[in-house]
Amino acid sequence: MKDIISIYEFLKNNHIQILSTSIDNTPISRPIASALLYEEKIFYCMNKDKKMYEQLKINSKISICVCASDFSWIRINADAIFSDDLRVKQEYINQGRTRFKNANDDNFAVFYLKNIKAQIHKKAEVVNINS
Repeated sequence: MKDIISIYEFLKNNHIQILSTSIDNTPISRPIASALLYEEKIFYCMNKDKKMYEQLKINSKISICVCASDFSWIRINADAIFSDDLRVKQEYINQGRTRFKNANDDNFAVFYLKNIKAQIHKKAEVVNINS
């Protein structure tokens, strides 16, 4: 759990993350800012009508990269696992971290990171995290 908290704290303190997917051997990157720690998992939320949703359904392998203002940075490789857990969706709503108003909205998707391999780089130090 300590490792997940270390990753989440970095994400929480650096709101905009760059999430990359790959379709037909073509990498695609975009900003995402919805990291949420819930029951020892890092979740993200999104709309099902976005291309990213379609891409993740085809290939769940993702990479997330974030650089902090002090030039420390993190790289995360993981699998994006979709969940229908209404409690997670409701937590996003409760925290005001989504435009969705109803956890049962058919367009509301959440996924969590599984098989995480991460590196946090701070100055000359590199911390490797696998969970």
